[in-house]
Amino acid sequence: MRRWFGSLGAGLKTTFIGGTRLFVLAPLIPLIAIIPEFTQHVVEIKLGMFASKDAFNALAMDPTRWAFGYAKVAGLMLAIFASARYWGGARERWWDLRTVAWKPFVIALAGNTALTIALFGIGSRLSVAAKLVFDVIVTIATFPMLVWLIGPLLGDRAMTLRRTYTGGWGRLLLMVLLAAIAFWPASQLHQWNHRWAMGAPHAAVWALMVWDAVVVGLIACWTGAALGAGYRGGEAEIDTAPSAEPLPIR
Repeated sequence: MRRWFGSLGAGLKTTFIGGTRLFVLAPLIPLIAIIPEFTQHVVEIKLGMFASKDAFNALAMDPTRWAFGYAKVAGLMLAIFASARYWGGARERWWDLRTVAWKPFVIALAGNTALTIALFGIGSRLSVAAKLVFDVIVTIATFPMLVWLIGPLLGDRAMTLRRTYTGGWGRLLLMVLLAAIAFWPASQLHQWNHRWAMGAPHAAVWALMVWDAVVVGLIACWTGAALGAGYRGGEAEIDTAPSAEPLPIR
């Protein structure tokens, strides 16, 4: 247990210090999230969304806004993945998709997809109460499969379904906890930025939206670093490149 808490402390260090350092070490990673986020803010400002809360609500589903919103979501996910690869991948070459363990990933993706379809079919035949119990049990039982899916994306060619269940629970808990700690507080600040912008002077709105785009970049870098550090048992060193050797599952 003491060793696990030590891994948590190391993971927090990598999450927040290492994640923030990506703005210098690999600035393209936060920019993947920042640019589409700020571009959508430009559209929102030009639409007049921040004139008032009523204006924001009325324009929230505007097709033009959502056209840029899809790009924003894609950019955020790609930046999280890139940050995770930087701090948890088999190599520092986070941008090189040749370092992804494609064969294990395809197998894990197929396994997760097939299980999801099968469980959906079973759940659809149950009563509401039975389905609730079923969903809770299945979620707990299948949660380690997330490790099976993420490992190959980070370059771990040794990850298998069997290793996920025999030794991946501690790693899974660390990944989820670190990611939650990284994502939730920053996402609240992201929400507050929008509230502060409602009805604010034009210059203040622009300043807040520039700042908000940076916050989204931090969210991506911190969340990805949390997943990467969690997968590596919290042992990613923030002063050096990630090790080329996969760490043993705890």
